[in-house]
Amino acid sequence: MNMKQNILTTLRKGIAIFVLAIILLTSCINKPGERTRLVEKELPIETFIKSFVDEHKDFNTNDITREKANNDFCRILLDTLEKDNILKGIPVKLSGISEKDGKCTVQFRSWITPSGFEYKNNIYEVYFDIVGTIPDSLATVINDKEYYTFDGKFVSRVDGIRLLEVLLGKNTTAYTNSICIEQQTWNDKVNVSMGILYFDINNVQPFKGREKVEEKY
Repeated sequence: MNMKQNILTTLRKGIAIFVLAIILLTSCINKPGERTRLVEKELPIETFIKSFVDEHKDFNTNDITREKANNDFCRILLDTLEKDNILKGIPVKLSGISEKDGKCTVQFRSWITPSGFEYKNNIYEVYFDIVGTIPDSLATVINDKEYYTFDGKFVSRVDGIRLLEVLLGKNTTAYTNSICIEQQTWNDKVNVSMGILYFDINNVQPFKGREKVEEKY
């Protein structure tokens, strides 16, 4: 009898320990929304384009809606750039550099991107040319074989290749004269052209991929 009681007691203790272990293990597991992981941070331009397309869902219906959307896009883009450089984080490549009147002027373009780089959300490509002055300390550092990101203050839109060449002080090429947004014919993504933009550039950094941030899931 005592042996049976001992066995039952031992069994009860074992079950109790097992149940307690399950409770402790369950309490240690993060609940949904409490776990974190590293994800690629959304670029400002991706947030901007997503918002614009959400507010112009039917912009690709016909020529009238497309023209209205492009007029809105041009106005909103330039107004936004006045307040914030939403081109931050986009990889650009040096297209030209010159020294004129004691200032160093560069041209960056976005339409050649690093291998493996893709835009998020509904963007397929973003095209623009940037022309602007840079600090003298950067003049001998940047090269035309690397990708960079830049920051600075937007000054104005450049109206055409001739003015771009005047600002740069040399002959060049640019394929982004217009500011427009167009939906691709084979999917729901958009191509975005931002024209030629003049910036007072204060910072240029090597492009090292997208910044990563913690995300709850």
